[in-house]
Amino acid sequence: MDINKFKNLDVLYVEDEIELRDVTCNSLESIIPNITVGSNGKEGLEIFKSKEFDLIITDLAMPVMSGTEMIQEIRKINSSIPILVTTAFGSQNEEIIELEKIGIDGYIMKPVDMMKLIQKVDEIIK
Repeated sequence: MDINKFKNLDVLYVEDEIELRDVTCNSLESIIPNITVGSNGKEGLEIFKSKEFDLIITDLAMPVMSGTEMIQEIRKINSSIPILVTTAFGSQNEEIIELEKIGIDGYIMKPVDMMKLIQKVDEIIK
């Protein structure tokens, strides 16, 4: 894995749990320095509309607007941007199955294992 390719990525990370968001961002920023953070789906969607991103990493269960709703709105604007979901639900969960139909590029189970997250990002951006 060539981590140099991560240096130029612009990533939108949307997570409502403050502690998890801070830990994940702090861990990722050493590899991916350009991370923009949103705290719910509505904020994430507004941020997405204001700037170009190479990748979106988002939680599903969030207040104001869920990650699922945000993804559906983003897909109306951009059908090809890679989207990685962090979730406590497994692959048999109906929400994950529906999201795969509308075009997520993968998911990571919570609690987030940073090595798995980086590997998944690497797979997605190839």
